Amino acid sequence: MAENQLVNAPMPSRGNLVAECVRVMRLRIAAGEWNQLLPGERRLADTLHVGRDTIRLAVLQLEREGVLEAAGAGSRRRITAAREATAVPRSRPLRIGLLAHQRLEKLPQPMLLEIDRIRDALADKEGSLQVIAPSWYDQRNPVKRLEALVEEEPCSAWMLLRSSAAVQGWFMESRIPCLIRGYPHPGIELPHLDVDWHATARHAAGQLWRMGHRRVVVLSPAEPLMGVEAAVRGVMDLGESDFEATVLVENGTSDGVARVLARALHFKNPPTAILTTRPRQAATALTWLATQGIGVPKDLSLITLAWEPFLDHLVPEITGYRVDPEAVAKLVVRRLERLVQGNPNPGGNTWITPEVVRGASVGKV
Repeated sequence: MAENQLVNAPMPSRGNLVAECVRVMRLRIAAGEWNQLLPGERRLADTLHVGRDTIRLAVLQLEREGVLEAAGAGSRRRITAAREATAVPRSRPLRIGLLAHQRLEKLPQPMLLEIDRIRDALADKEGSLQVIAPSWYDQRNPVKRLEALVEEEPCSAWMLLRSSAAVQGWFMESRIPCLIRGYPHPGIELPHLDVDWHATARHAAGQLWRMGHRRVVVLSPAEPLMGVEAAVRGVMDLGESDFEATVLVENGTSDGVARVLARALHFKNPPTAILTTRPRQAATALTWLATQGIGVPKDLSLITLAWEPFLDHLVPEITGYRVDPEAVAKLVVRRLERLVQGNPNPGGNTWITPEVVRGASVGKV
């Protein structure tokens, strides 16, 4: 089931829910939010945060008023010409759809802050942001579901978060205004915006090399992420003949991180530094090493490519790279506006350069 969260759009109050739903649905139909066909009961219930019984009663009322046509079993209701009589807006407000791989509460905190800033920026322009996390997002062939979704949820432009090659390819072929918030897959020619993980990882590897580290372990999640692949290439591209990097894949759990670290420490030539591609890996590494009596950075250095605010509370402060969500949100909104205006190439730098967090977790060998 998809998560729909529409920000800055009319929502029913807690009074007479049926009457309120009727009022809100009229407003959204008038604003052109639903074009020709009304979304299904489940999607409406998720969007308006009410039960499906309430939705059924509201739909029946709109049918009696002539706003909706009667529908057969299993088919969606068509919006009648009555919509034109109620339509008042001179121009359609900016409405952005964000397709995400996870529900909001499971997204990393920096991304949540970025989404919040995007929502605020759109609200200032009388626009809105709709976050949708469909269960089928990672399916091998999501074409039919994407077609249905775009028809049900007409948006000015779309933003793709951690999207598959199939999803990116469909948007490219459909020529629907779209911004990839992440890395494009090979062969995809769509506007995109992300941290330059290749350059960032190469910088981190160079920082370690200058401190005398010659054997480094890179922790990688099991998911095949384009950004992580770019980061691994960045480390390997350091180009110093005496620098050796080993990539270890962990399974996404604290125990998984601990197991690969224990394995690394038993190498014939163990590493002198750990480079993590995820903030959670850095936190687990720091605490697990402490349980083994291994001090950071006295015995082993630690550096992270990605940052979350909780890392600020760890001792020693972890050296790494941080991105300002507010600055990124401004870049995102600027590009989305250009896409909506009909510019398929919104311009600007594709890559975000993160701020270096000096920290105290990297020392000389």
